[in-house]
Amino acid sequence: MINQIKWILFATGWHSIRAVGSSIMLILSYLGSTRGAPDEWIVTLLGDFAIGIGAIILTYKIYKSPSNIIWGILLAWNVLGLFDLIGAYVLTFIVPYEPFPEIGLNTLGFRLVFSINSLIQVSSIYLLFTHKLFEYFDIK
Repeated sequence: MINQIKWILFATGWHSIRAVGSSIMLILSYLGSTRGAPDEWIVTLLGDFAIGIGAIILTYKIYKSPSNIIWGILLAWNVLGLFDLIGAYVLTFIVPYEPFPEIGLNTLGFRLVFSINSLIQVSSIYLLFTHKLFEYFDIK
């Protein structure tokens, strides 16, 4: 398996952590915890949850049954995920959220995580348009 495909598998699977993190924040909000997210963050957290669940399914499909349809879904998923991350990054300026400053999940921690995840998604979008991935997904 070539490195570009390994990276796409890793990068897609990596975003499954968004489902875990957003679940924790949403549950804390639902329970009324002081560490729960402000109301303005709920849509972004739901987006993260959907992107994270999609990551699990897509990683499996990329590995087991690559096709041009999976390529298209993967492209749309990456663009949607990037859009969600940009929105969340902007939201850190409008409504700062610091659920766990003890472990670095403060405003700066969120911005760092959003930036890294954005770079991973941008690199995936770029790689999807390379010749080797066109071959892997059987795009003619």
